Amino acid sequence: ADICGVDEFYKIGGAHGIASLAYGTKTIKKEDKIVGPGGIYVSVAKSVVSKDVAIDMIAGPTELLIYANEKANPRIIALDLISQAEHSEDTVCGVITNSDSTAKKIIAEIDKIIKFGNIARKEIVEKSLNQNGFIAICDKNEKIIEFINEFAPEHLEILDNNERKIIQGINNAGLILLGNYTPSSVSDYCLGSNHVLPTYKFAKSRSSLSVLDFIKIVNTLEIDKQTLEKISPMLKEITLMEGLSNHYEAANGRINNGLDK
Repeated sequence: ADICGVDEFYKIGGAHGIASLAYGTKTIKKEDKIVGPGGIYVSVAKSVVSKDVAIDMIAGPTELLIYANEKANPRIIALDLISQAEHSEDTVCGVITNSDSTAKKIIAEIDKIIKFGNIARKEIVEKSLNQNGFIAICDKNEKIIEFINEFAPEHLEILDNNERKIIQGINNAGLILLGNYTPSSVSDYCLGSNHVLPTYKFAKSRSSLSVLDFIKIVNTLEIDKQTLEKISPMLKEITLMEGLSNHYEAANGRINNGLDK
């Protein structure tokens, strides 16, 4: 924030924080755009105010989908699901695999870690996985890819030695993480990719937060008389078809009015 020259900070959050930024208060100016992730209350609040102020996207609660084949290590998958689930009770964590055996081993590992491991935020992890966790089994790779694209996860881990081939069919994911040594948790802090990612299937229509979310483009046009004369017949044809002939007259009036420019 210091590097970017930010000189105003407000210690607020939740739906009331979004409302303050959207409509202004005695101490907080009304803003043109609200950017950033949050839990369910922040996401709903951003959606509600989006008719009055620009937002980046619906970002949160967080999501993790893991595609794992029969050779994937069930323990690292269990650890990744638990690490994601500790965010909040409404986190969505899931696995899709082509192996019934892998699915059973993942469940066993999760149970073992939660029961015997000294994990932090245990109550939140258990509630999140029990309420929103899932494991899907499918023996057809094309159906797995179809499922991933329909689910459009915020984070997608691919644990398969053919991951480079698999990602060629994936169009909808906020962030794709490949291989055994690229856990989602590391991407949250250390890998340099943007941590504000689309959730709720919005990965179907947009990418992660980028500099493009903080700039806008203003188009400026100018043509000369010769160009206007050249396109005038086309303009006339189109405007007559649409029943908006005054559009053509506005152009034609310039051509026949002795203007210098």
